Amino acid sequence: MGFAIPEKMLAWRLYGEGMENFGDNDQPCELPVPQIRDDELLVRIDAIGLCFSDVKLIRAGEAHPRVISKDLRKNPIIPGHEAVMTVVKVGAKLTGKFHVGQRYIIQADIYVNGKGFAYGYAIDGGMAQYSVLDQRVLNGDEGCYLLPISDSMPSAVAALLEPWTCVQASYMIENRRAPLSGGRVLIAAGDDTVYAAGELLRAAKPAAVTGFGISAACGEALERELGVSVRMVDELDLDEKFDDIFLCNLSGPAAEAAARLADRGAVISFIGDYTGVSGSFDVGRIHYEGFFFQGAPGRDLSAAYGRNVRSTLKPGGCCWLPGGAGAMGQMHTQLAVENPNGPKRILVSDMDSARIANVERQLGEAIQSRGVEFKAVNPSELSPEEFDRVLREFAPEGFDDIVMLVPAVPVLCHAAGYLGKDGLMNIFAGIPAGKEGVLSIDGIVNRGQRYIGSSGSRTEHLRHTLTLAEQGKLNPVTALAAIGGMKELKHGLQAVIDAKFPGKTVILPNCPDMPLVPVSELASLSPAIAGTLNCCGHYSVATEAEINAQYGVGH
Repeated sequence: MGFAIPEKMLAWRLYGEGMENFGDNDQPCELPVPQIRDDELLVRIDAIGLCFSDVKLIRAGEAHPRVISKDLRKNPIIPGHEAVMTVVKVGAKLTGKFHVGQRYIIQADIYVNGKGFAYGYAIDGGMAQYSVLDQRVLNGDEGCYLLPISDSMPSAVAALLEPWTCVQASYMIENRRAPLSGGRVLIAAGDDTVYAAGELLRAAKPAAVTGFGISAACGEALERELGVSVRMVDELDLDEKFDDIFLCNLSGPAAEAAARLADRGAVISFIGDYTGVSGSFDVGRIHYEGFFFQGAPGRDLSAAYGRNVRSTLKPGGCCWLPGGAGAMGQMHTQLAVENPNGPKRILVSDMDSARIANVERQLGEAIQSRGVEFKAVNPSELSPEEFDRVLREFAPEGFDDIVMLVPAVPVLCHAAGYLGKDGLMNIFAGIPAGKEGVLSIDGIVNRGQRYIGSSGSRTEHLRHTLTLAEQGKLNPVTALAAIGGMKELKHGLQAVIDAKFPGKTVILPNCPDMPLVPVSELASLSPAIAGTLNCCGHYSVATEAEINAQYGVGH
């Protein structure tokens, strides 16, 4: 199999922060199709999903943590991480390992020796007709970051697997059940109580322990238990991070300052009497850096570990999905509804009645077959008092799970007030790191409430999602809302910003002149395309073939 590779290609480049710096006069630019080295692949981008993460990247420019270019004006990048591709040229050293015509999806979170080189952020991504994949992609820390897909899956549907994987991965978070072995510990106290390390902290044998505000008697007792000296500090303005932080009867500004010293993946435990106490904490870092809060009354520092540790929705429980009818939210809602071990009572709130109607239409049969009590509500159509009444009546004891799909701190803080005993809030929405919100420490300590979050996914997660789709256990096409060609990509991103479509938008780069249309209106493009939609009106392999026949180049 051979492919005619053109000399030129279209690509969307980012030259700095802001939508005005994305593209060339709001159009893709024409670039030479790149040449490859002997250990590289040239791939044709068949589909690229548009994500609000792309919008965040464009708005941030060089300030985005995944961007390595120091000057995008001089060294622009090509965004796009939800990419589906076909190999069109194989470097000489890769002959036998890869073949022209192979189709892949890419795991965009690429690491080499622990350093991130995300596809579409640090490596030129899929908002181009062609892309070069080098050894960072083909031989990174997790091996090859490409996963093969079969010809039975349309590219536009395969482009949905990465966002579906992010959703799946958010329920596969592996929270620690013990202090990090050999880790760095901070113990900060607001009283003279002598706190006990407990079995788990002793077993962890921390490499270093720092104390703030603890009494001399407490410090001595901890040193005897842990067999390590406790370094005392008089202030929390420290230039270091900790793996496990214990806040013992410490509240107010001191507790908030101590929590800011958490490293990626850290655990923050509130120990003691926190009745009626709340605090302001960085809720954005829960999502982006994977640390979480836990607590227990008493004086045993190990007591909170293993308490209410889960990341899946409570079987048979009561779940609320704020923003659950949005592009990513409807994926969470679909999983909650279709999971045979999922919640039995599900409430979705969303500010767009059209999106709510779409979710109810898409999931009506599954809701009925599982016998789920399902309620969808638009808060903008109610007064705050009426909306609160709806929440209280639906979950009089509070919600077992709240999946936060709205990247707004006020919405998060309001929702947190409705967590029940042992309730879990999964902060899926990408609230920027550094944004703080008030959380109930009382609820964490005395009611076992937890806050967790995740960003992105790993290759094993993507492989899991691909397997589910191939086995028919996941129907990813239900999230597809709009399709367009390369020249419509920026309009597609604006549609993402405006939440114009009730689901995901996918661009076909090698169909440059295809208009941007909702999937529900694909049939209006031509009778030939209309005849390819399946019995449910869904996009199919035949639909994609006909679109490529009418609008495509290079197929």
